[in-house]
Amino acid sequence: MPLESAVGLILRSYEEWLVKDGDPATGTSVSDQSETGRHAPSSSFKPPDDNISRMLQMVIDGRCLVVEELDEVIDYFQQQRNVMAKAQGILPASESVQPGFCVLCMPE
Repeated sequence: MPLESAVGLILRSYEEWLVKDGDPATGTSVSDQSETGRHAPSSSFKPPDDNISRMLQMVIDGRCLVVEELDEVIDYFQQQRNVMAKAQGILPASESVQPGFCVLCMPE
């Protein structure tokens, strides 16, 4: 069997398994996710650049990021959140609040 055909067969089998049995890691099936539209791709989605991807992989691997790297990742997610919120008609997060500043934690 040619490699391309084998890969296609495996992919179709896996997708059918996800729809039928669901993903044990999340407890949901592909059909459940498509019904909610929660993970539907958005035309406004901007995938992370190589630098952000590298930092996210470091976090996944259980390694620490320095403050500047954390700020870059947070900025990426805030920008994405605001773009996606605007596309969905939700108010963007206030940019007047500085990262790391918590009004509730301030001494009186």
